[in-house]
Formats: sequence, structure tokens, C-alpha cells
Amino acid sequence: MQREAEKIARQWLDELAFSAATWDLRAHMGLVSHQVEVTGIPNVESIGYTGWKVRRKNEFEKKLLHSLSYRLHDILSKEDGQLRFTVEETMRAFNGKVVIINKEITLQREGDGKWRVRREHFERIRTR
Repeated sequence: MQREAEKIARQWLDELAFSAATWDLRAHMGLVSHQVEVTGIPNVESIGYTGWKVRRKNEFEKKLLHSLSYRLHDILSKEDGQLRFTVEETMRAFNGKVVIINKEITLQREGDGKWRVRREHFERIRTR
């Protein structure tokens, strides 16, 4: 079960990173549930699907985001159709800014069989 969970998490993270590297908004948003909720961002209550899409569209169109990369930390739980894990996300901008975010991600297998992010919670944000 642990190996299967890691495979699902890594594949989803790889697809998310690739869609960002190629500025493919359609593929990127195809990995995000319409019911997504992102919490833990300073001074922001939460972000939903529309907020995520608006932010990424701006980053992709203006070529602000250079890359996303991930280091998978722990698989927290794997239940039927749901997977929770922690990662360290590194966002690199073309201006040289680097943002490192430790977060908990919950993926959910939706009706079409595709795994999409249902919840993200930012635990720690650092810049360098």
C-alpha cells in the first residue's frame, strides 16, 4: 500500500511540475479538483479553484514562474479514493526569487478516475 501511495503521489507531483514548466494551464488545472481548498497562506483565508486558476494563468502568461519541484516527505494516509501526504515545494521565479513551501496535500480520485488535489494546507513558507 505504501509503495502504491508513493507512486500515485509522485506521478501527480511530476505532472503538476511538468504542466508548470510548459506553462500548460489546461493540463495544470486538470490536476486540480473544482472543490479544492488551499489554506495556511498568510493573510488569506483560503483559495479555491478560481483563485488557483487566476494565479497560475497570470504566472504562465507573463512567464513569471520558472519551475516547480517537489520533495515527497511522508505518506500520511491512503484510504479508498483519497491520499494525504506532505511535501516540500520549491517555486523558482525567473527573477531569481525562490519560495520553499512545506505543505500537506490531499488528493482525491474523482468520478473519471483521475487523481486531483482536493486540499492543500501550507505549513511553512520560506524565501531565499
